[in-house]
Amino acid sequence: MQNNNLNNKPINSSRHINAKYEESLLGLILTNNKNASKIVPYLLEEDFAILENQRLFSIFKELFENNISINEENIFITAEKRNYVQITPHYLARLYHATGFSSNIQTYLEELVKLTKLRLIESRVALVQRKLDTEKNINEKDVIFDLQNLLLDIDRSQVSAEFLTAKEVSDEYYKDLETRHSKDLNELNGLSTGYSNIDQVTQGLHGGELIIIAARPAMGKTAFALNIASNVVKRENKRAVFFTLEMSSTQLMGRIYSLNTQVPLQKLKQPQAITQNEFMIINSIKQSVIDKMNLFIDESVNNELNTLLWKCRRLHKVSPIDIIVIDYLQLISSDTNKRGDSRQNEIAKISRSLKTLALELNIPVIALSQLSREVEKREDKRPIMSDLRESGNIEQDADIVMFLYRENYYKKNVSQETKDLYGDIGEKIDIIIAKHRNGPTGTFPLWFKMSCGYFMDFQNEDIAISIEDESDEE
Repeated sequence: MQNNNLNNKPINSSRHINAKYEESLLGLILTNNKNASKIVPYLLEEDFAILENQRLFSIFKELFENNISINEENIFITAEKRNYVQITPHYLARLYHATGFSSNIQTYLEELVKLTKLRLIESRVALVQRKLDTEKNINEKDVIFDLQNLLLDIDRSQVSAEFLTAKEVSDEYYKDLETRHSKDLNELNGLSTGYSNIDQVTQGLHGGELIIIAARPAMGKTAFALNIASNVVKRENKRAVFFTLEMSSTQLMGRIYSLNTQVPLQKLKQPQAITQNEFMIINSIKQSVIDKMNLFIDESVNNELNTLLWKCRRLHKVSPIDIIVIDYLQLISSDTNKRGDSRQNEIAKISRSLKTLALELNIPVIALSQLSREVEKREDKRPIMSDLRESGNIEQDADIVMFLYRENYYKKNVSQETKDLYGDIGEKIDIIIAKHRNGPTGTFPLWFKMSCGYFMDFQNEDIAISIEDESDEE
């Protein structure tokens, strides 16, 4: 942006300057002291590239922070103490005429912060380029370190109206409270999982929450997450993203077909066994349900944390998404691994980043997780928090931790034929909410039809099916 006032001299030769916006903000403070609280806390002196503008802003800042009226008398007293000869009556008179519109304050702020970042990038890149041009035996790691520090400095220079007053937060909270108070008692304030017992405890899945679904292999954690995503998309008419880091998109789609059509997955893998009636059902569900699902599947072989975060932010910016599912957490890699850090530190960074993403996009993020083999060594196979692999930070970052436990899985001396039978008609599976930051914990049974990966509400304790050890039969 070119300098808009040729009478003002910029502090440096950068073209990333907007003198008009600088003067508009200063003029708004001069003409109405109330505007100071909307401007001064959100800018730094370096956000003003014109020398006299920068110096006047520093005076405004001192007066504002000391609760002194920002008027000409106090301005000139402070300017004289600091020997700021640029602050003259003629200069102030010009600012009175340069006043912008108070409704544009946020636009002015964002533009000046953006230009500050560009000037910072410009100067630091020039330094790096000078180093490359002039120094002999330069170490590429030093250059990379300089560039990384530049990125950190840019992050630190992010100055915007991020702080909220108690009244602003109070108003927002009260409005939400009022809205929920007027709702039916059973109406959720978050996204429904599709399962009444879980929804009743969690009040749905909320923006900013990191939900961990953990289990030992073959318990059904991918199926459970896929059911939740499918329910959110179909019943709530929302948009979901599913990162499948372990299987291909076509394999995942096979599971989506199976749970939606109730045709066993094994049949879909061997379609010759599909009956004509089943094929008609599949075709109907494809057109009426699956093809209309706002479900986005990512099967990229690149499982880098930063790539995953970038994809989510980019998609959300183009077309907002409502929930993210990642299958599974331990398959994500991060740059800490390249630096030789421990796996525990890497998992800590991943879980923290996923929690930050949930807060940033204000949507729930579900991450599947493995459990350690310690479960298998205990007599009681029900998972506990310490069973989470590299668990310390996962437990800390998660808002909700759910474990899946199928008692029938651990029954001994049971033939495969018997297990297949119950796989077709279904069995009880316990969803153990072991951590809930904003509510109660507990164990909640669901019905799991494993042959098609379908979960449903568990309606009646009397119909629970528990496989008995066949060796105990007479």
